[in-house]
Amino acid sequence: MGGNGDDAVDRLVIRAVEPGCQESIDLQWEMRRELDAMYDETTIDPPPLEQFRLPRAAFLVAWLDGIPIGCGAITTLDESTAHFKRVFVRPGFRGHGFGRQVMKALEEKAAELGYTVLFLETADKQQEAISMYTSLGYQRVPCAGRVPCAEQSICFEKKI
Repeated sequence: MGGNGDDAVDRLVIRAVEPGCQESIDLQWEMRRELDAMYDETTIDPPPLEQFRLPRAAFLVAWLDGIPIGCGAITTLDESTAHFKRVFVRPGFRGHGFGRQVMKALEEKAAELGYTVLFLETADKQQEAISMYTSLGYQRVPCAGRVPCAEQSICFEKKI
């Protein structure tokens, strides 16, 4: 990694991008390959992008020293609820607080877009993500009836 500790977090730049930009596509495919391996799946379709171009939506990319290392997106679940998707930090950059910074940026953007509730879905084998979401104040909530969910889905919510 290009740095360590707080120094690296200080060099992190997170900003909204066009969802179809190369950094966005590369990060989403890398995330998908990791999840495919974790859950014994195979993804062949390109990442859907239109949902991130809608009003009150955004796609954020995190760069460390000019290298795209993570991402996250916001879509609308309902009028007051933002749905966070594609939250990802490249494996070689985990454990340094970058995921927390991506989440903070998503939360700030969601508030800016007028949302008062934040919702996200992860899955049971993603224990690091589950721990991070819990430590950031997210509470487990039922997935059923809110989003199409798989058996392994775990959903969280936070009011802001």
